[in-house]
Amino acid sequence: MAKWQCKVCGYIHEGTEPPEQCPVCGADRSRFISLEAQEGENAPPVADTTDAPAEKDQKWQCTVCGTTREGDQPPEKCPVCGAEQALFSAAQTAPAATPETPADDTEVDAPPDARWQCTICGYIHTGPEPPDICPVCGADRSKFIRLDEPSDATAPEARETEPVAPSTVQDEGSSSPLPLERYRRWIDLAIEYHAHPIAVHIPNGVLPVAVGMVFLAALFDWPLIGQASVYNMGFILLSMPVVLFTGYLHWQYKFGGNMTDLFKWKIICGAIVTGLAGLLFFWGVLSPESARNPGAVYLLLHVILLVVAGVAGWLGGKLVFRPPQ
Repeated sequence: MAKWQCKVCGYIHEGTEPPEQCPVCGADRSRFISLEAQEGENAPPVADTTDAPAEKDQKWQCTVCGTTREGDQPPEKCPVCGAEQALFSAAQTAPAATPETPADDTEVDAPPDARWQCTICGYIHTGPEPPDICPVCGADRSKFIRLDEPSDATAPEARETEPVAPSTVQDEGSSSPLPLERYRRWIDLAIEYHAHPIAVHIPNGVLPVAVGMVFLAALFDWPLIGQASVYNMGFILLSMPVVLFTGYLHWQYKFGGNMTDLFKWKIICGAIVTGLAGLLFFWGVLSPESARNPGAVYLLLHVILLVVAGVAGWLGGKLVFRPPQ
C-alpha cells in the first residue's frame, strides 16, 4: 500500500488513497501528499510494502516535542521544534505505521514496551497499558490507541483507522460539520503556521509591562506611568478576540474540540483574562485617579490577571513541551 502524509500535523496513512480527513488534526484529504510517488500523478501509488527496504520504514521520534518522521536516518532538524538530529531516537515500529487498536481492546495482552498514542494531542506513552490520564492534555485512557500492534490482521480493511476527532467528522449528507468548514483551507494554514501561539505572545508580552507600571505608580507616586498602564491594558483587551478566535480554531480543528481538563481550564483562563482586562481598562478610563494613585483592590486585580495569564501559558506549553516518553 502507498503512504500518505498530512502536511498539517505529519500523520502518515497507509492505503491506496488518502483518507477523507486526517484522524489526528482533522485536515481534509487535499492536505495529504504521497510519500512514494513524487514524480507525477499519472500512476496511482499502489506500491507493495513488502518490496520496500526495511530502513525506509524506520521511525524517528524527537525527544523534545514528540514529532515522528520516517526514513533511514533522522532529519537534521525537527520540523516542529527545531531540535538537532542528535535529539531524535529510533522508535519501535510495526510493518504498518498507522495506529490501529483502541486502548480499551483487551483481547491481547500488550508487552511492557508497547507504545500508546493519545489521539487528542499526539503524546506517546510506553508501557503494557495506556495511562489513566494523558499527562499532556488530560484525556482519559479511552482516547489512546496502540501504535505497535502485532501484524496479525493481514486484510487491508482491518488496518484502516477511523477518524479520532468526533467533532470534525462530517456526517453523511451534511456539507458543513462545523460553522467555519467553508474556510477550511485558511484554517489549515493558520494551524500549520501556528497562528494561535503567535497571537498569544502579543498580549502576554504587554501584560507584565502594564502590571509593572501600576506598581511603579503606586510605589513612587508616579501618576503618568499609572495612566500609561491603562493604555496598555486597552491594547491587551483589543488583542484578546484574536487570541480567543485562533485558540478556538486550534482546539476544534487540530484537537477535535475534545473538552479535556487542559482545554477546559485554558478556556476558563482565557475568559478570565478577557474579563479582567476589560474591567481594569474601563475602570482606569472612567476613574483616572484610580490608575494614577492605585489602591489595594486595583493592584490585586492586576496581580490576579497576571497569574491567570501565566497559568494559561503553562497549560499551552504542556501541548508543546511534552514530558519524557
